[in-house]
Amino acid sequence: MKKLNVLLLIMMAVALVLAGCKGAQSGKEEDAGGGKASLEEKAGFPVKVKDALDKEVAIEEKPGRIISLIPSNTEIVYALDHGEAITGVTDFDNYPEEAAKKEKIGGMEINIEKMISLKPDLVLAHESTADSVKAGLQQLEDAGIDVVVVNDAQSFDEVYESIRMIGSSIGEPEKADKLIEDMKNQFADLKKQAEAVKEQKTVFVEVAPEPEIYTAGKHTFIDDMLSLIGARNAASDMEGWAKVDQEAMVERDPDVIITTYGYYTEKPTEQVLSRKGWNQVKAVKDKQVHDVHSDLVTRSGPRLAEGAEELAKAIYPDIFK
Repeated sequence: MKKLNVLLLIMMAVALVLAGCKGAQSGKEEDAGGGKASLEEKAGFPVKVKDALDKEVAIEEKPGRIISLIPSNTEIVYALDHGEAITGVTDFDNYPEEAAKKEKIGGMEINIEKMISLKPDLVLAHESTADSVKAGLQQLEDAGIDVVVVNDAQSFDEVYESIRMIGSSIGEPEKADKLIEDMKNQFADLKKQAEAVKEQKTVFVEVAPEPEIYTAGKHTFIDDMLSLIGARNAASDMEGWAKVDQEAMVERDPDVIITTYGYYTEKPTEQVLSRKGWNQVKAVKDKQVHDVHSDLVTRSGPRLAEGAEELAKAIYPDIFK
């Protein structure tokens, strides 16, 4: 009996040792292989992102298929070197060139069924249209798709917030920080050059033409740009993207008029120069009416620094070259 008990103990001990060796070996193999969980941990996943609607979105894995519902989101994803993951974009996406070739999911109205058929891991929506597509976004979430609503940025700081939010969502927070740093450096360079401005010019920025003229007032990144480069915004007392009273703007007599719709409308400067009742405005008399690329100055993305530089060159060509 004693011999049997000893034999059982020996067998149990051997079994435990073998199990331990097997477990250790298995652990070594997983460590050596780096495993999916290990790679995701290094990439920062799973991650929780609080979006513009104050909703916490839990993203389990790095998104490999992304649909963007506004061009600024698309530009940010590409700027963070993750453009290959873009699966679907809107009809308005035109930059970079490869983004325009992606599958289209609609324009003012988006095709939810088509979006679901593209099997995205993540949809980057936008605060400016979140209400109008609320039911559609819920349909996407019900289909098991992560939806992050990106904030509707109206200032440089809010654009940085958008970049950080998207960077966290796609597993590129370090690249997001680097992109923001690069933008800040570009803005700092422009501000340094603006120190050479001796006579500050008053500028009217026209973001939509007749019959309903709109401008960029305070609390817009165009207002931020004008301040940065040493110019006064003729609409600085207006709020946001404001409809213009033409007579009131004529009375303000701006030194320079900037249009931002030449990319989409033919001969914008000629339209302003020939506009009835504007012939006595200083900018018109001096032919200081210039068009800048709309997307650079009105799209809340990584090219805003380029837009600020283009504005600066149009307003102060002798200083910004």
